[in-house]
Amino acid sequence: MNTLIEISNPVYYVICAILSILVLVGIAMMSKVKSAARGNALSATAMGLGVIVTLLKLQVVTFPWLIGGILIGGIIGVLLYTRVKMIQMPQMVALLNGIGGGASALVGALTLFQLESNVHFTLVTAFLAIIIGMLTLVGSLVAAGKLHRVLPQKSVVWPFHNVFTSLTLVVAIFFLLIGTLNYQIPNALLYAMIGTMLFSALFGLYFSIRVGGADMPITISLLNSLSGVAGAIAGMAIGDIFLVAVGGVVGASGLLLTQIMCRAMNRSLINILIPHGKAKATPKPATTTPKASAAPQPKQESSPIDQAVAMLRGAKRVIIVPGYGMALAQAQQEVKQLADKLAKSGAEVKYAIHPVAGRMPGHMNVLLAEANVDYDSLYEMEAINDQFANADAVIVIGANDVLNPAARNAEGTPIYGMPVLNVDQAKQVIICNYDLKPGYAGVENPLYSRGEGVALCLGDAKATIDQILSGLDSSAATAQPASSSSASDPISQAAGMLRGAKRVIIVPGYGMALAQAQQEVKQLADKLARNGAEVKYAIHPVAGRMPGHMNVLLAEANVDYDSLYEMEAINDQFANTDAVIVIGANDVLNPAARNAEGTPIYGMPVLNVDQAKQVIICNFDLKPGYAGVENPLYSRGEGVALCLGDAKATLSTLMDRLDHAENAPAAPAASSATSTATPLQSATEVLHNAKSVIIVPGYGMALAQAQQEVKQLADKLARNGAEVKYAIHPVAGRMPGHMNVLLAEANVDYDSLYEMEAINDQFANADAVIVIGANDVLNPAARNAEGTPIYGMPVLNVDQAKQVIICNYDLKPGYAGVENPLYSRSEGVTLLIGDAKKTLSDLIDTL
Repeated sequence: MNTLIEISNPVYYVICAILSILVLVGIAMMSKVKSAARGNALSATAMGLGVIVTLLKLQVVTFPWLIGGILIGGIIGVLLYTRVKMIQMPQMVALLNGIGGGASALVGALTLFQLESNVHFTLVTAFLAIIIGMLTLVGSLVAAGKLHRVLPQKSVVWPFHNVFTSLTLVVAIFFLLIGTLNYQIPNALLYAMIGTMLFSALFGLYFSIRVGGADMPITISLLNSLSGVAGAIAGMAIGDIFLVAVGGVVGASGLLLTQIMCRAMNRSLINILIPHGKAKATPKPATTTPKASAAPQPKQESSPIDQAVAMLRGAKRVIIVPGYGMALAQAQQEVKQLADKLAKSGAEVKYAIHPVAGRMPGHMNVLLAEANVDYDSLYEMEAINDQFANADAVIVIGANDVLNPAARNAEGTPIYGMPVLNVDQAKQVIICNYDLKPGYAGVENPLYSRGEGVALCLGDAKATIDQILSGLDSSAATAQPASSSSASDPISQAAGMLRGAKRVIIVPGYGMALAQAQQEVKQLADKLARNGAEVKYAIHPVAGRMPGHMNVLLAEANVDYDSLYEMEAINDQFANTDAVIVIGANDVLNPAARNAEGTPIYGMPVLNVDQAKQVIICNFDLKPGYAGVENPLYSRGEGVALCLGDAKATLSTLMDRLDHAENAPAAPAASSATSTATPLQSATEVLHNAKSVIIVPGYGMALAQAQQEVKQLADKLARNGAEVKYAIHPVAGRMPGHMNVLLAEANVDYDSLYEMEAINDQFANADAVIVIGANDVLNPAARNAEGTPIYGMPVLNVDQAKQVIICNYDLKPGYAGVENPLYSRSEGVTLLIGDAKKTLSDLIDTL
């Protein structure tokens, strides 16, 4: 059987049209971060189906060859997927562009010797496919070689470079004409094909070898476009409409991107491909730096890291500028950790993305997305350039040419006229570059010698940011005691009420819905529960704007349904509770409803919040509710903390204040007999001096999506001098290798993952073990609880460790339903119960 199925022309055209539309839809989906992966998969699937349908339609291969080809290609793709690192993605893209161009050139060459109808059209399109395909292949190979550092990364200029670049293209076109006009002459086509291949390859070599530095992303984009154009022309040569359609889409999108990037660089495409003038030039004496050479500055005692920490302490507007050096150092995770720390300290953090930062279009976006940086915090140059002057601090991570102010006036240099990020306008700049050498353009950067307001933190960016993080940690610890005694403000008053509270009732209202604060409410409840409080939610039947409104919102935040109480069930408990927290509620707890005759709420049953000894009101303001009746609680004074404003922000501030209270040094001998530390404090104390730590991840980590926080905690411990290992049980998770995949996603080093057999003997000597959402795989009952589902199952020897920190959601048995004796061991076991992601964030903050 030669083919699997015969496809008629009309059916084939319809299938091609549908697949082409799917490719377009996939490309459109790639423009949004959330749908990009699905869009890529959709376009790839449509392309794969298009290849299969075309081969079947043209009866090119038999069924076994088709399956064999798919398997070989699939294996190669999987190998590339597993072995190519993110840092190597630009050269991978260049290589794939080259393969596409080479395939088109091969199709064009084979078409020359199978002429049927429309001879001259077929000849011209076949020769064009060869020319564009070969220059794409060779140009892409050169670009990949430069990116992979096999070839010189800077611009290479040979004698008479421009002349030979133009000449090779002219000769290639000459061979096209010779072959088209003299195809009937014996061997004319063969010689013309060889000449076309040779000189178009030479053109690809000549134009790409001189590209370097900031022009490389534009070149990659152009080569991507050319690979599509070559495919479209090859499709014309063989009469395949699907190849024409998809090649046209790729060519057009690549060309549009190239034009956008050229405009952003203030360069013409011709000037990039065949530049006029020399690549090397000496800049004019810089006149940009206003504060340059005053008197020599006194030698500063503080190190650059200390300078950087001082600049960031208290900064409220911070801009991060990532560059190719961040990619080389693989520092995106550390950049994210630094941004998170600054955000927790109240700073607004933005990322400034230059259009040619990195080595391919969108390189920085991809790396930062890999570290879970919010896409909304990435700003293009035009959108952020005016903000540098007002920023409190700018952090440069491995970037040079894209922020070099010499581009504005250093005529004759490769970057002259290129728009750059206005980093030099910032008052304080922290430069985390490897060294002070010029960038790829070879132009000295005046910022490096500005002195005032610039901290040069040189060396590996990953290690440098780790040092800054450690510096911020230590400075926060020393600054803590001074600020903790401002008990006069409502937030401090509220924190005082909640510190030590054992019975807390939360009253949610419509204001919580308006502020979208349900997640923060859940986080606060979890924090209180971890500190030993019993937390309940009081639900008034008409709270919100529809029946069950509060229930739905709290369920969305994963609040346990069993902790929600209707008014009748909870009203008698207010008098005995330690604290009540009101979140955006008014009329449903207004005591005036009991005696304010003639008002709309008179006689309406309300929650007995006024009977509580201590009430924290997190409402937007003190205005009456919808009923228009003043609330006497607002003026009660004693036992009421009025925390007004946006409920979401209020709750975040309240949680921060509680964190500070937990982390502050214990008051000297206030109650010496019962100075019981919170579980978080106990865990922090255990980890402070730990030198050997084992982390045990489980399915609960996957459910909480806490792998990034696990990596951050491990990094922080490593910075403090600890050796951190991960113990992987063979059945942890829901599929083989589940934990490995999740931890790899967070860039955990594979060498730090240990199988059970390799690490089980090490638990007894570990200083601390941290369990993240694991239960059955470390349950010591498996050794002796006969008749249970886990009896006889090998488990991790966590129980042999001296100190165990358990970050599980609750203390319920695992899937096997067997109680875990570790939960009741008490000595040497710290139970941090609740959402693992939040627990780990709190733990990271306290360390």
